[in-house]
Amino acid sequence: MLQDPTDEYIRTITAHCDLTGKEVLEVGCGTGRITRDLARHALRVVAVDPDEAALAKARSAVPAPNVRFLPMPDGILDFPPASFDVVIYTLSLHHVPLDRMNESLRAAAGLLRDGGVIVVVEPGDGGSFTEAKERFGAGSGDERPGREAAIRAMHGLCGWIVGETIIFKVQFLFADEDDFIATKLPGFGQKPEDYRREVREFLARYRVPEGVVLDAGRRVNVLRRDVAYSSHKHCKFGLTLRVCNDMFPP
Repeated sequence: MLQDPTDEYIRTITAHCDLTGKEVLEVGCGTGRITRDLARHALRVVAVDPDEAALAKARSAVPAPNVRFLPMPDGILDFPPASFDVVIYTLSLHHVPLDRMNESLRAAAGLLRDGGVIVVVEPGDGGSFTEAKERFGAGSGDERPGREAAIRAMHGLCGWIVGETIIFKVQFLFADEDDFIATKLPGFGQKPEDYRREVREFLARYRVPEGVVLDAGRRVNVLRRDVAYSSHKHCKFGLTLRVCNDMFPP
């Protein structure tokens, strides 16, 4: 599978957030697909994820000297205050447990320097890949409840303004139907015959000479501090951010 062959993620992100010379924290980097592009623009990228196997793949795929991959096993953003210029959630906020979303965003806000921003990339509506997730449970399945919770959490962050929602689409190129099934539908062979036939008929509609091309809606929001908002009067974070001394080793 080849995700985002036309680089729509980084094109959209950089159109609305200048990364040049910035120190960036990427939350939920997965196997590093977007990390690779962030590193081409940013001064430094710290990319975190709870999945050690995904991090191992990311380190192999993105050997850039200005990137550091770190585990985040408990979901805590474990850095000193004011460590970054940008915190970007790459398709990860909706995966944060519902009772931790607000805490995660508050912690992200505390990690930013003056003028820093939070960028939230989330699944959007529409697209054949989205339909496959919702109809057949492909990949992470139906993400609508998590997406809605993430939107509420963004708008509930005290002292921050949620910018306009930027809508775009990304493509997924699979070598063939079997590639999609192997990567996105584990246990496919044990499913009922009607289900298996329906999946193959669905995928056949999107077959092209290069393979099977599916697409999915995406959305980006940039959150900025409300300069007219007095956080010490209206909202106290009450967070203790633990220090990570080895964020960038010598």
